[in-house]
Amino acid sequence: MIKSYLGSLILWGFLAPCWAEPPPLTLAFCLDAALQQNRELLQAREQIALVKGDHLQVRSRFLPHLELTARAAARDSARFDWHPTQDHSSTQLHLAQRLFEFGPDALEDVRLREDLRQALSAYQARVYDLLSQVWEVYHLVLLHEEQLDRRRASRAGFQTLLDQQQARYEHRLATEEEKLSAELDVLEEDLAINKLERRRLDLLLELLRLIGQPLASAVVLEPVPRLFSLSVEEAIGTALANDVQIGLLRELVAEQRRATGEVFWEFSPDLAFAAGFGAGQNQTRLSLDKMGRTWGLNLDSQQRLQEQLAAGEERRQNRWFAGFEARLPLFEGGATLGRRAMEKARLRQLELRLQDARSARELEVRQAHRALTEASQQEQLQEQRVALIRRRLAIHQILKEKGQADESLFEQVRAQFFAAQDSLLGAQENTLHQQAQLRRLMGYLE
Repeated sequence: MIKSYLGSLILWGFLAPCWAEPPPLTLAFCLDAALQQNRELLQAREQIALVKGDHLQVRSRFLPHLELTARAAARDSARFDWHPTQDHSSTQLHLAQRLFEFGPDALEDVRLREDLRQALSAYQARVYDLLSQVWEVYHLVLLHEEQLDRRRASRAGFQTLLDQQQARYEHRLATEEEKLSAELDVLEEDLAINKLERRRLDLLLELLRLIGQPLASAVVLEPVPRLFSLSVEEAIGTALANDVQIGLLRELVAEQRRATGEVFWEFSPDLAFAAGFGAGQNQTRLSLDKMGRTWGLNLDSQQRLQEQLAAGEERRQNRWFAGFEARLPLFEGGATLGRRAMEKARLRQLELRLQDARSARELEVRQAHRALTEASQQEQLQEQRVALIRRRLAIHQILKEKGQADESLFEQVRAQFFAAQDSLLGAQENTLHQQAQLRRLMGYLE
Protein backbone atom coordinates (compact mmCIF):
# COMPACT_ATOMS: atom_id res chain seq x y z
CA MET A 1 0.00 0.00 0.00
CA ILE A 2 2.85 2.37 0.83
CA LYS A 3 4.60 1.62 -2.47
CA SER A 4 1.41 2.22 -4.43
CA TYR A 5 0.88 5.56 -2.69
CA LEU A 6 4.48 6.63 -3.26
CA GLY A 7 4.09 5.63 -6.88
CA SER A 8 1.03 7.86 -7.16
CA LEU A 9 3.02 10.73 -5.63
CA ILE A 10 5.74 10.29 -8.27
CA LEU A 11 3.11 10.21 -10.99
CA TRP A 12 1.57 13.36 -9.53
CA GLY A 13 4.99 15.03 -9.75
CA PHE A 14 4.96 14.52 -13.52
CA LEU A 15 1.33 15.56 -13.86
CA ALA A 16 1.47 18.49 -11.42
CA PRO A 17 0.43 21.03 -14.08
CA CYS A 18 -2.78 19.03 -14.60
CA TRP A 19 -3.64 18.42 -10.94
CA ALA A 20 -4.31 21.10 -8.36
CA GLU A 21 -3.12 19.05 -5.36
CA PRO A 22 -1.47 15.67 -4.59
CA PRO A 23 -3.63 12.59 -4.01
CA PRO A 24 -5.05 12.50 -0.47
CA LEU A 25 -3.61 10.38 2.32
CA THR A 26 -5.97 7.60 3.37
CA LEU A 27 -6.42 6.28 6.89
CA ALA A 28 -5.43 2.78 5.74
CA PHE A 29 -2.19 4.14 4.28
CA CYS A 30 -1.37 6.03 7.49
CA LEU A 31 -1.94 2.97 9.66
CA ASP A 32 0.13 0.79 7.33
CA ALA A 33 2.92 3.39 7.13
CA ALA A 34 2.98 3.68 10.92
CA LEU A 35 3.47 -0.08 11.25
CA GLN A 36 6.31 -0.12 8.74
CA GLN A 37 8.10 3.20 9.23
CA ASN A 38 7.45 4.51 12.73
CA ARG A 39 10.86 4.90 14.34
CA GLU A 40 9.86 3.75 17.84
CA LEU A 41 8.25 0.67 16.34
CA LEU A 42 11.38 -0.04 14.32
CA GLN A 43 13.42 0.12 17.54
CA ALA A 44 11.03 -2.34 19.19
CA ARG A 45 11.45 -4.71 16.23
CA GLU A 46 15.22 -4.44 16.53
CA GLN A 47 14.91 -5.44 20.20
CA ILE A 48 13.03 -8.57 19.10
CA ALA A 49 15.76 -9.27 16.53
CA LEU A 50 18.37 -8.85 19.27
CA VAL A 51 16.64 -11.42 21.48
CA LYS A 52 16.25 -13.82 18.56
CA GLY A 53 19.96 -13.45 17.81
CA ASP A 54 20.72 -14.34 21.42
CA HIS A 55 18.35 -17.30 21.11
CA LEU A 56 20.17 -18.52 18.01
CA GLN A 57 23.47 -18.21 19.81
CA VAL A 58 22.28 -20.27 22.79
CA ARG A 59 20.57 -22.93 20.68
CA SER A 60 23.73 -23.32 18.60
CA ARG A 61 24.87 -25.92 21.13
CA PHE A 62 22.69 -28.43 19.24
CA LEU A 63 24.63 -27.80 16.04
CA PRO A 64 28.00 -29.47 15.24
CA HIS A 65 31.08 -27.65 16.45
CA LEU A 66 34.13 -28.39 14.32
CA GLU A 67 37.64 -27.13 14.92
CA LEU A 68 41.09 -27.79 13.50
CA THR A 69 44.13 -27.74 15.80
CA ALA A 70 47.79 -27.71 14.79
CA ARG A 71 50.63 -28.19 17.27
CA ALA A 72 54.40 -28.00 16.97
CA ALA A 73 57.01 -28.42 19.69
CA ALA A 74 60.77 -28.82 20.02
CA ARG A 75 62.89 -29.75 23.02
CA ASP A 76 66.46 -30.67 23.84
CA SER A 77 67.01 -34.33 24.69
CA ALA A 78 69.54 -33.61 27.44
CA ARG A 79 69.86 -30.85 29.96
CA PHE A 80 73.64 -30.23 29.92
CA ASP A 81 75.05 -32.13 26.95
CA TRP A 82 74.63 -30.91 23.43
CA HIS A 83 72.30 -33.14 21.45
CA PRO A 84 70.05 -32.52 18.48
CA THR A 85 66.56 -31.32 19.39
CA GLN A 86 63.58 -33.65 19.19
CA ASP A 87 60.71 -32.19 17.12
CA HIS A 88 57.05 -33.04 17.50
CA SER A 89 54.15 -31.79 15.34
CA SER A 90 50.55 -32.81 14.84
CA THR A 91 47.30 -31.74 13.22
CA GLN A 92 43.95 -32.94 14.48
CA LEU A 93 40.25 -32.40 13.75
CA HIS A 94 37.80 -32.17 16.66
CA LEU A 95 34.03 -32.60 16.35
CA ALA A 96 31.61 -31.90 19.21
CA GLN A 97 27.87 -32.43 18.95
CA ARG A 98 25.17 -32.23 21.64
CA LEU A 99 22.65 -34.82 20.57
CA PHE A 100 19.70 -34.07 22.84
CA GLU A 101 18.67 -32.94 26.32
CA PHE A 102 16.09 -34.15 28.79
CA GLY A 103 14.86 -33.20 32.22
CA PRO A 104 14.07 -29.64 33.36
CA ASP A 105 14.67 -26.92 30.79
CA ALA A 106 18.08 -25.33 30.71
CA LEU A 107 18.22 -22.00 32.54
CA GLU A 108 19.43 -20.23 29.41
CA ASP A 109 16.38 -21.41 27.46
CA VAL A 110 14.07 -20.26 30.26
CA ARG A 111 15.74 -16.84 30.26
CA LEU A 112 15.48 -16.55 26.49
CA ARG A 113 11.78 -17.36 26.55
CA GLU A 114 11.25 -14.66 29.16
CA ASP A 115 13.25 -12.11 27.18
CA LEU A 116 11.34 -12.92 24.00
CA ARG A 117 7.99 -12.66 25.80
CA GLN A 118 8.92 -9.25 27.17
CA ALA A 119 10.15 -7.98 23.80
CA LEU A 120 7.06 -9.22 21.94
CA SER A 121 4.72 -7.81 24.58
CA ALA A 122 6.42 -4.41 24.48
CA TYR A 123 6.18 -4.42 20.69
CA GLN A 124 2.51 -5.41 20.68
CA ALA A 125 1.63 -2.78 23.28
CA ARG A 126 3.46 -0.14 21.25
CA VAL A 127 1.56 -1.20 18.12
CA TYR A 128 -1.80 -0.70 19.86
CA ASP A 129 -0.76 2.68 21.26
CA LEU A 130 0.65 3.84 17.94
CA LEU A 131 -2.35 2.83 15.85
CA SER A 132 -4.65 4.47 18.39
CA GLN A 133 -2.58 7.67 18.19
CA VAL A 134 -2.55 7.66 14.39
CA TRP A 135 -6.31 7.06 14.25
CA GLU A 136 -7.01 9.88 16.74
CA VAL A 137 -4.67 12.44 15.15
CA TYR A 138 -5.96 11.61 11.65
CA HIS A 139 -9.55 12.25 12.72
CA LEU A 140 -8.57 15.36 14.68
CA VAL A 141 -7.09 16.83 11.49
CA LEU A 142 -10.36 16.05 9.66
CA LEU A 143 -12.35 17.53 12.56
CA HIS A 144 -10.39 20.79 12.42
CA GLU A 145 -10.90 20.94 8.67
CA GLU A 146 -14.63 20.52 9.25
CA GLN A 147 -14.59 23.23 11.91
CA LEU A 148 -12.65 25.51 9.59
CA ASP A 149 -15.36 25.10 6.96
CA ARG A 150 -18.01 25.93 9.54
CA ARG A 151 -16.15 28.96 10.84
CA ARG A 152 -15.50 30.25 7.34
CA ALA A 153 -19.19 29.89 6.51
CA SER A 154 -20.04 31.68 9.76
CA ARG A 155 -17.54 34.41 8.96
CA ALA A 156 -19.08 34.83 5.52
CA GLY A 157 -22.46 35.40 7.21
CA PHE A 158 -20.98 37.94 9.62
CA GLN A 159 -19.18 39.63 6.72
CA THR A 160 -22.51 40.02 4.95
CA LEU A 161 -23.95 41.65 8.08
CA LEU A 162 -20.88 43.88 8.30
CA ASP A 163 -21.34 45.00 4.69
CA GLN A 164 -24.97 45.76 5.42
CA GLN A 165 -24.10 47.70 8.56
CA GLN A 166 -21.36 49.55 6.69
CA ALA A 167 -23.86 50.59 3.99
CA ARG A 168 -26.46 51.58 6.58
CA TYR A 169 -23.83 53.52 8.53
CA GLU A 170 -22.83 55.44 5.39
CA HIS A 171 -26.48 56.39 4.88
CA ARG A 172 -26.81 57.28 8.58
CA LEU A 173 -29.27 54.43 9.17
CA ALA A 174 -27.00 52.65 11.70
CA THR A 175 -24.86 53.86 14.54
CA GLU A 176 -21.09 53.49 14.70
CA GLU A 177 -21.53 51.08 17.62
CA GLU A 178 -23.60 48.76 15.47
CA LYS A 179 -20.94 48.87 12.74
CA LEU A 180 -18.16 48.17 15.26
CA SER A 181 -20.15 45.30 16.74
CA ALA A 182 -20.44 43.73 13.29
CA GLU A 183 -16.68 44.20 12.75
CA LEU A 184 -16.03 42.55 16.10
CA ASP A 185 -18.08 39.52 15.05
CA VAL A 186 -15.95 39.13 11.92
CA LEU A 187 -12.79 39.57 13.96
CA GLU A 188 -13.90 36.87 16.42
CA GLU A 189 -14.31 34.42 13.57
CA ASP A 190 -10.95 35.43 12.07
CA LEU A 191 -9.25 34.71 15.39
CA ALA A 192 -10.98 31.33 15.67
CA ILE A 193 -10.04 30.44 12.08
CA ASN A 194 -6.42 31.40 12.68
CA LYS A 195 -6.30 29.25 15.83
CA LEU A 196 -7.88 26.29 14.05
CA GLU A 197 -5.46 26.55 11.12
CA ARG A 198 -2.44 26.55 13.43
CA ARG A 199 -3.83 23.62 15.40
CA ARG A 200 -4.59 21.68 12.20
CA LEU A 201 -1.04 22.21 10.93
CA ASP A 202 0.43 21.02 14.24
CA LEU A 203 -1.73 17.89 14.15
CA LEU A 204 -0.85 17.21 10.53
CA LEU A 205 2.87 17.43 11.25
CA GLU A 206 2.40 15.15 14.26
CA LEU A 207 0.59 12.64 12.03
CA LEU A 208 3.41 12.67 9.47
CA ARG A 209 5.96 12.14 12.24
CA LEU A 210 4.02 9.17 13.61
CA ILE A 211 3.85 7.46 10.23
CA GLY A 212 7.51 8.17 9.43
CA GLN A 213 6.86 10.48 6.48
CA PRO A 214 8.67 13.74 5.54
CA LEU A 215 7.12 16.73 7.25
CA ALA A 216 5.11 18.89 4.85
CA SER A 217 2.12 21.20 5.13
CA ALA A 218 0.58 20.59 1.66
CA VAL A 219 -0.99 17.25 2.57
CA VAL A 220 -4.64 16.37 2.09
CA LEU A 221 -6.47 13.66 4.06
CA GLU A 222 -9.27 11.55 2.71
CA PRO A 223 -12.48 11.97 4.78
CA VAL A 224 -13.70 8.90 6.68
CA PRO A 225 -16.52 8.35 9.20
CA ARG A 226 -15.57 9.28 12.75
CA LEU A 227 -17.68 6.83 14.77
CA PHE A 228 -17.85 3.05 14.66
CA SER A 229 -20.67 1.00 16.14
CA LEU A 230 -19.64 -1.69 18.59
CA SER A 231 -21.57 -3.19 21.48
CA VAL A 232 -20.01 -3.37 24.91
CA GLU A 233 -19.91 -7.18 24.87
CA GLU A 234 -18.10 -7.21 21.52
CA ALA A 235 -15.65 -4.64 22.87
CA ILE A 236 -14.97 -6.76 25.98
CA GLY A 237 -14.44 -9.93 23.95
CA THR A 238 -12.00 -8.19 21.59
CA ALA A 239 -10.12 -6.59 24.49
CA LEU A 240 -9.71 -9.85 26.43
CA ALA A 241 -8.46 -11.62 23.30
CA ASN A 242 -5.94 -8.90 22.37
CA ASP A 243 -4.80 -7.52 25.72
CA VAL A 244 -1.03 -7.60 26.03
CA GLN A 245 -0.78 -8.07 29.80
CA ILE A 246 -3.42 -10.81 29.83
CA GLY A 247 -1.57 -12.64 27.04
CA LEU A 248 1.72 -12.25 28.92
CA LEU A 249 0.17 -13.59 32.13
CA ARG A 250 -1.26 -16.58 30.26
CA GLU A 251 2.23 -17.46 29.08
CA LEU A 252 3.66 -16.94 32.56
CA VAL A 253 1.02 -19.28 34.01
CA ALA A 254 1.92 -21.93 31.42
CA GLU A 255 5.63 -21.47 32.20
CA GLN A 256 5.01 -21.76 35.93
CA ARG A 257 2.96 -24.92 35.46
CA ARG A 258 5.93 -26.40 33.60
CA ALA A 259 8.29 -25.32 36.40
CA THR A 260 5.96 -26.81 39.02
CA GLY A 261 5.85 -30.14 37.24
CA GLU A 262 9.62 -30.23 36.82
CA VAL A 263 10.17 -30.23 40.60
CA PHE A 264 9.59 -34.02 40.50
CA TRP A 265 12.87 -34.34 38.58
CA GLU A 266 14.56 -33.61 41.91
CA PHE A 267 13.84 -37.26 42.83
CA SER A 268 15.61 -38.58 39.73
CA PRO A 269 19.16 -39.90 40.11
CA ASP A 270 22.16 -37.92 38.98
CA LEU A 271 23.70 -39.87 36.12
CA ALA A 272 27.13 -39.71 34.57
CA PHE A 273 28.12 -41.95 31.69
CA ALA A 274 31.00 -42.02 29.26
CA ALA A 275 31.96 -44.59 26.64
CA GLY A 276 34.22 -44.50 23.64
CA PHE A 277 36.88 -46.01 21.54
CA GLY A 278 40.41 -44.85 20.87
CA ALA A 279 43.49 -43.57 22.55
CA GLY A 280 45.66 -40.51 22.39
CA GLN A 281 44.56 -38.12 19.69
CA ASN A 282 42.31 -40.59 17.91
CA GLN A 283 39.25 -40.94 20.06
CA THR A 284 35.45 -41.04 19.74
CA ARG A 285 33.47 -40.56 22.92
CA LEU A 286 29.79 -40.63 23.88
CA SER A 287 28.96 -39.02 27.22
CA LEU A 288 25.95 -38.24 29.37
CA ASP A 289 26.36 -35.36 31.79
CA LYS A 290 24.31 -32.89 33.78
CA MET A 291 24.51 -29.12 33.47
CA GLY A 292 22.47 -27.42 36.16
CA ARG A 293 19.30 -29.50 36.28
CA THR A 294 19.39 -30.64 32.66
CA TRP A 295 20.89 -33.87 31.32
CA GLY A 296 22.45 -33.94 27.90
CA LEU A 297 23.92 -36.56 25.59
CA ASN A 298 27.09 -35.42 23.81
CA LEU A 299 29.23 -36.84 21.04
CA ASP A 300 32.93 -35.92 20.83
CA SER A 301 35.34 -37.12 18.23
CA GLN A 302 38.91 -36.09 17.55
CA GLN A 303 40.99 -37.59 14.79
CA ARG A 304 44.67 -37.20 14.00
CA LEU A 305 45.20 -35.92 10.47
CA GLN A 306 48.98 -35.74 10.62
CA GLU A 307 51.54 -36.44 13.32
CA GLN A 308 55.30 -36.53 13.45
CA LEU A 309 56.49 -38.33 16.57
CA ALA A 310 59.67 -37.60 18.42
CA ALA A 311 62.44 -40.11 18.33
CA GLY A 312 61.69 -43.07 20.55
CA GLU A 313 58.04 -42.19 21.00
CA GLU A 314 55.49 -44.89 20.12
CA ARG A 315 51.89 -44.54 19.07
CA ARG A 316 49.26 -45.59 21.58
CA GLN A 317 47.11 -48.53 20.73
CA ASN A 318 43.36 -48.02 20.40
CA ARG A 319 41.31 -49.28 23.30
CA TRP A 320 37.68 -49.05 24.26
CA PHE A 321 36.59 -47.53 27.55
CA ALA A 322 33.32 -47.02 29.47
CA GLY A 323 32.22 -45.63 32.79
CA PHE A 324 28.93 -45.11 34.60
CA GLU A 325 27.95 -43.41 37.83
CA ALA A 326 24.53 -42.87 39.44
CA ARG A 327 23.63 -40.92 42.57
CA LEU A 328 20.13 -41.32 43.98
CA PRO A 329 18.96 -38.78 46.60
CA LEU A 330 17.06 -40.72 49.26
CA PHE A 331 16.22 -37.96 51.70
CA GLU A 332 17.17 -34.28 51.63
CA GLY A 333 15.30 -33.00 54.64
CA GLY A 334 12.12 -32.10 52.74
CA ALA A 335 13.88 -29.60 50.45
CA THR A 336 12.11 -30.96 47.38
CA LEU A 337 8.71 -30.81 49.07
CA GLY A 338 9.43 -27.22 50.07
CA ARG A 339 10.38 -26.26 46.51
CA ARG A 340 7.24 -27.96 45.24
CA ALA A 341 5.12 -25.95 47.68
CA MET A 342 6.85 -22.71 46.64
CA GLU A 343 6.30 -23.35 42.94
CA LYS A 344 2.62 -24.21 43.51
CA ALA A 345 2.16 -21.00 45.51
CA ARG A 346 3.74 -18.98 42.67
CA LEU A 347 1.40 -20.72 40.23
CA ARG A 348 -1.66 -19.80 42.30
CA GLN A 349 -0.43 -16.20 42.50
CA LEU A 350 -0.09 -15.98 38.73
CA GLU A 351 -3.51 -17.53 38.18
CA LEU A 352 -5.06 -15.00 40.55
CA ARG A 353 -3.20 -12.18 38.78
CA LEU A 354 -4.56 -13.43 35.47
CA GLN A 355 -8.12 -13.46 36.78
CA ASP A 356 -7.69 -10.00 38.26
CA ALA A 357 -6.18 -8.68 35.01
CA ARG A 358 -9.15 -9.99 33.03
CA SER A 359 -11.58 -8.42 35.48
CA ALA A 360 -9.69 -5.10 35.48
CA ARG A 361 -9.58 -4.98 31.68
CA GLU A 362 -13.29 -5.73 31.46
CA LEU A 363 -13.99 -2.90 33.91
CA GLU A 364 -11.81 -0.48 31.92
CA VAL A 365 -13.54 -1.41 28.66
CA ARG A 366 -16.99 -0.99 30.18
CA GLN A 367 -16.02 2.41 31.56
CA ALA A 368 -14.45 3.48 28.27
CA HIS A 369 -17.50 2.33 26.31
CA ARG A 370 -19.80 4.23 28.63
CA ALA A 371 -17.57 7.31 28.43
CA LEU A 372 -17.70 7.13 24.63
CA THR A 373 -21.49 6.87 24.67
CA GLU A 374 -21.77 9.83 27.03
CA ALA A 375 -19.28 11.88 24.97
CA SER A 376 -21.22 11.15 21.79
CA GLN A 377 -24.48 12.22 23.44
CA GLN A 378 -22.77 15.35 24.77
CA GLU A 379 -21.57 16.18 21.27
CA GLN A 380 -25.08 15.83 19.84
CA LEU A 381 -26.53 18.04 22.56
CA GLN A 382 -23.82 20.62 22.00
CA GLU A 383 -24.55 20.54 18.26
CA GLN A 384 -28.20 21.31 18.97
CA ARG A 385 -27.19 24.06 21.38
CA VAL A 386 -25.07 25.77 18.74
CA ALA A 387 -27.96 25.61 16.24
CA LEU A 388 -30.41 27.09 18.77
CA ILE A 389 -28.08 29.91 19.85
CA ARG A 390 -27.32 30.70 16.22
CA ARG A 391 -31.06 31.01 15.61
CA ARG A 392 -31.45 33.23 18.68
CA LEU A 393 -28.60 35.42 17.49
CA ALA A 394 -30.26 35.82 14.08
CA ILE A 395 -33.56 36.77 15.75
CA HIS A 396 -31.88 39.34 17.99
CA GLN A 397 -30.04 40.72 14.96
CA ILE A 398 -33.35 41.29 13.17
CA LEU A 399 -34.85 42.87 16.30
CA LYS A 400 -31.80 45.08 16.62
CA GLU A 401 -32.17 46.31 13.07
CA LYS A 402 -35.78 47.21 13.90
CA GLY A 403 -34.72 48.96 17.08
CA GLN A 404 -36.55 46.48 19.29
CA ALA A 405 -33.58 44.50 20.73
CA ASP A 406 -32.24 44.63 24.26
CA GLU A 407 -28.56 45.53 23.81
CA SER A 408 -27.38 43.69 26.93
CA LEU A 409 -29.33 40.57 25.98
CA PHE A 410 -28.00 40.75 22.43
CA GLU A 411 -24.42 40.86 23.71
CA GLN A 412 -25.08 37.87 25.99
CA VAL A 413 -26.49 35.82 23.10
CA ARG A 414 -23.57 36.86 20.90
CA ALA A 415 -21.04 35.78 23.57
CA GLN A 416 -22.94 32.51 24.07
CA PHE A 417 -22.76 31.78 20.35
CA PHE A 418 -18.98 32.04 20.13
CA ALA A 419 -18.54 30.12 23.39
CA ALA A 420 -20.91 27.40 22.16
CA GLN A 421 -18.87 26.93 18.99
CA ASP A 422 -15.71 26.46 21.07
CA SER A 423 -17.56 24.05 23.37
CA LEU A 424 -18.75 22.04 20.36
CA LEU A 425 -15.17 21.62 19.15
CA GLY A 426 -14.14 20.50 22.64
CA ALA A 427 -17.02 17.98 22.74
CA GLN A 428 -16.06 16.59 19.34
CA GLU A 429 -12.41 16.26 20.36
CA ASN A 430 -13.48 14.50 23.56
CA THR A 431 -15.56 12.03 21.55
CA LEU A 432 -12.59 11.24 19.34
CA HIS A 433 -10.33 10.87 22.37
CA GLN A 434 -12.74 8.50 24.13
CA GLN A 435 -13.08 6.44 20.98
CA ALA A 436 -9.29 6.25 20.59
CA GLN A 437 -8.99 5.15 24.23
CA LEU A 438 -11.53 2.38 23.67
CA ARG A 439 -9.71 1.24 20.54
CA ARG A 440 -6.42 1.14 22.45
CA LEU A 441 -7.94 -0.93 25.27
CA MET A 442 -9.44 -3.32 22.73
CA GLY A 443 -6.28 -3.61 20.65
CA TYR A 444 -8.57 -2.78 17.74
CA LEU A 445 -6.90 -2.89 14.33
CA GLU A 446 -8.45 -1.69 11.10
